[in-house]
Amino acid sequence: MGSGDPTGIADVLNNVLAKPATGDLAGRIGRELAAQRLGADSAGGAGREPERCGRCGGLRDGRDHESHADRVCRCGGREGRLLSYLDAADPERRMTFGALDASEPTVSAALGAARGIVACERRRGMLLMGPPGRGKTFLMVGLGRALLGRGRDAGYYNAARLVSRVQDTYGENGGETRRAVVESVASHEVVLLDDLGKEHASANVESIVYELFDALFLARVTLVAATNVPATGEGGYRGPTLSDRYDEAVRSRLRAMCERFVVKGEDRRREAWEW
Repeated sequence: MGSGDPTGIADVLNNVLAKPATGDLAGRIGRELAAQRLGADSAGGAGREPERCGRCGGLRDGRDHESHADRVCRCGGREGRLLSYLDAADPERRMTFGALDASEPTVSAALGAARGIVACERRRGMLLMGPPGRGKTFLMVGLGRALLGRGRDAGYYNAARLVSRVQDTYGENGGETRRAVVESVASHEVVLLDDLGKEHASANVESIVYELFDALFLARVTLVAATNVPATGEGGYRGPTLSDRYDEAVRSRLRAMCERFVVKGEDRRREAWEW
């Protein structure tokens, strides 16, 4: 079948759609088209060399970054995709530093540290802790937008969905690998990891989380993570704590990379829904 063969393309679409809905549908279709030498990206075959930026040597095409662990172009080639990650969490694009209510002292302290990261005055990351609705995600998305606005490389990820993405690689032949996913995350200058502790607890997930944190630590990434899981069971909390969820190897890396900020205040999500 040649490139642009409509019958071949239709067959590929039918075959992919007939399979169980796992992983990224668009990505699976693209990989199958490339394997069959169909579509615009198939001229070089599935093993083609990715296009690189002439200035920094990073990957130019965001799709290449899904299957190659190399650093990406920081000259603007991936900015649109990184912004789309933030837009998924904040489709109205209202989460900015300027719009954040920092009247609560703990929020103000966290905002000050985040501004230090943007200004390159702070290398150490942040662990934002506190109940839901206190502004942790708001602050992280605002930080991501501020970094990208300055041409800095920042990737925003939801911990549970990131672990699921790694697990999806197990059934993908010829697609991205577990190592490629982890190393692509660790290729950022700043990683924003939301809802840490929401991922399903199992031996397999523990292994993925350790591999992720080890890669972030070795790459000296500035990590900003947010969690609703407390460090201890104080205050009547009866659920699993961070010590219950993660072994000492993960917690040690987290402590080394991040300073803890406990964010307090009222549940802003509940306030937004009351009228």
